[in-house]
Amino acid sequence: MSKDDAVRITDTIAFIRTATVPPMHNAKRALVADMLRDRDAAGLIPNTASAAMSQGSNSALRGRDAVLETRQYRRAIILIRMALENADRSVAPPATAIIPDANLSAALGLHLDAVTTTIADLTTKLAQLQAHPLQFLAANAFNMVGASTSGVMPYGFIFDPLENKYHLAPIASVGNLPCVEIDVFQLHVQPYASLATTDRPVPPGGQSLHVAGTVVHGADLMVTTQLTGCAIVYHHHAGSLVAAHVQPTGIVAETACTNLRAGDTTLSLAPGNAATAVFGPQNPKGVNVNNYQKQGAYNYCVGVRIGGTWGLYAQQRAPGNGGNKLSWQIS
Repeated sequence: MSKDDAVRITDTIAFIRTATVPPMHNAKRALVADMLRDRDAAGLIPNTASAAMSQGSNSALRGRDAVLETRQYRRAIILIRMALENADRSVAPPATAIIPDANLSAALGLHLDAVTTTIADLTTKLAQLQAHPLQFLAANAFNMVGASTSGVMPYGFIFDPLENKYHLAPIASVGNLPCVEIDVFQLHVQPYASLATTDRPVPPGGQSLHVAGTVVHGADLMVTTQLTGCAIVYHHHAGSLVAAHVQPTGIVAETACTNLRAGDTTLSLAPGNAATAVFGPQNPKGVNVNNYQKQGAYNYCVGVRIGGTWGLYAQQRAPGNGGNKLSWQIS
């Protein structure tokens, strides 16, 4: 980004802080300006935003001060639309250009209101997920975006209106939507084919599986990416949670789950290297809370620590936006 582009963005953020808008929106200016400032500092404002905000030169125009003010309003609206409302460069500038000058103050107020209303909803829904996870999962389509390593990391909680879905994703992946930041414990994926094995005596023969566990700590939410036949091997006791996300590479998902449930499977870092259970795909699903249906469904497992005690929760939903949802407590 050039110096001129950077100055255009910082000047526009400063303008938003003091812009004249309908009085009911005055308190919203600082919140939106702070969000834009933080995204600008993190390099998360689209590279095309500043150029899209450009209104050209006005040095030769009469009434330059008045023209400058209207251009500042248009720049502010374009910046908010592109950085916080996910509007494309091909959409935001022409849509803003047709707003009559007399309506720019009110239009900016409406965009401030839209962003802050979304933040209020996200704050409420995130609190519900943390305090009443089953209630949240039963009512809302939910997705979690994974990362390549396990550990505590900053995530953003967002709502995608096009998908009618809430997401928890790494901050760098939230895109151009408002988000509420929260530290989570992210559980990475390990391939089934990479698991250590030990040959069993004959009979019965076969191999014992040894899963690398991770102690979940340092946050009140455990997230991991969508389960597309994967299994969650876990040891859970009150405030203690050791877990592993195993992807069925080179093997049928249901078979991998069955193998992982063998009595001699070990989970490192768990007390006695013993797993409490394995949450995974089975057909038919039946009534076992540790089973989910793989075919024709999207499946998720999220950990929530409430009052110092961990719980694991599942959401299974039909593909597509607004599909039927089923949620339950695993452990």
